[in-house]
Amino acid sequence: MLAALRVRDIGHVFRLVRQYAGMSQTAIGSATGLSQGKVSEIMKGGVQVTRLDVFERIAGGLGMPDAARTALGLAPDFSDTPPSGHPVGASPDDLSGQEPPASTGAMAQQLSLGGLTSATTPPIVAGLRRILTAQIEAEAMMGPRLLIRGVHGQVPIIERICQVAKGADRAEALDIGSEFLEFFGWLHQDSGNFLEAMIWTNKALDYAMEAGDQHVISYILMRKSNIAAESGDHAHGLGLANAALSKSSVLTPRLRAVVLRARANAHAHLGELGRFTEDSETALAEATAGINQEETDRAPYCTPSYIEMEAGASWVLLGRASQALPMFEDSRSRWADPGQVRDRALCLARLATAHAVADHPEQACQATDDAIALTHVLGSGRVLSQLKALRRCLSRWSNHHDVADSIARLDIVTSASQSSPSTPEGTWWTTC
Repeated sequence: MLAALRVRDIGHVFRLVRQYAGMSQTAIGSATGLSQGKVSEIMKGGVQVTRLDVFERIAGGLGMPDAARTALGLAPDFSDTPPSGHPVGASPDDLSGQEPPASTGAMAQQLSLGGLTSATTPPIVAGLRRILTAQIEAEAMMGPRLLIRGVHGQVPIIERICQVAKGADRAEALDIGSEFLEFFGWLHQDSGNFLEAMIWTNKALDYAMEAGDQHVISYILMRKSNIAAESGDHAHGLGLANAALSKSSVLTPRLRAVVLRARANAHAHLGELGRFTEDSETALAEATAGINQEETDRAPYCTPSYIEMEAGASWVLLGRASQALPMFEDSRSRWADPGQVRDRALCLARLATAHAVADHPEQACQATDDAIALTHVLGSGRVLSQLKALRRCLSRWSNHHDVADSIARLDIVTSASQSSPSTPEGTWWTTC
């Protein structure tokens, strides 16, 4: 193996993995983000791997120890920056896909998946639900950065369960599969990787469509709408939100609220003030009704405070920062869940930006300090992008002592992130 690594003969490496670890071409592909056909071509010598990023992907996916990485010409794996991953079974024909998860147990995990059968899925699904609940709670407090590797490592288990589950157990498998992959898509979205976010969210929608649960289908269509809008495709975001509302009468109040919020955001980006206002008001009413709803859904976070925060951002986008300020302040005062750290930080960063746009530098600095205090524990690219926008808005008062101090603190926080997303063109903060 070391001899093959030193000459970077990946075909030989894959043949040795198959021979001595028992991994099939499909399993190798799943671990390394390559299609089975591409793995076959590499093993036959028809394709030579020459790109450094692909070597990194293979080393991470197979869990190579540092000695093997060094033989391959790579640095030891001491980085804690999470890769974006690549969907299992994808076919990056040019071998230039995203980095895979650097899971040290990837090879062992792939070997164990063959033991999953229809009979073993119910207890595993129950365990995965507990894990996912804990991960969702953790993400709300710490953001995506520290979670994305671990979640990616569980994706092959999810996909295997959805392959083998039968009968009554299949509905449960599809439900956990759609929720798990939708959450993984969200982690990528909050990290600023919209391509990967849409890939995984599409896979989640496939599972939801097979299960036929309209609540879940509408929720995932809403998530696709958000991704499209954040990536700059606002017309597509509007169309997806309309699709999510096509059967609104069967949805819970919270689900209607969160979808209406997505549609209002698309209307705001498209400059459609009347439709934005109507959707925002209806979304707030639905979220208020959702406080007392008994039926569970996937939008427990959709509170009136959440709707107000999102509507405030859209009002600034529409050039009405003064109208947004009371909404942000009200949203800030009504946060009841101390676990929603990321959303609170985002609300404060948006409040500070709105104050800056409205020529209130002192209030902007106060909200900036509060946002920074929360951001230190986060890995959210969305919050960091908002803070970068805030920094640009505050630069008009850089000679002011308090503003200069806030700018310096913002520089420290934003420069500490090595993977925050770029700001899409056309968003409201570019006017600052």
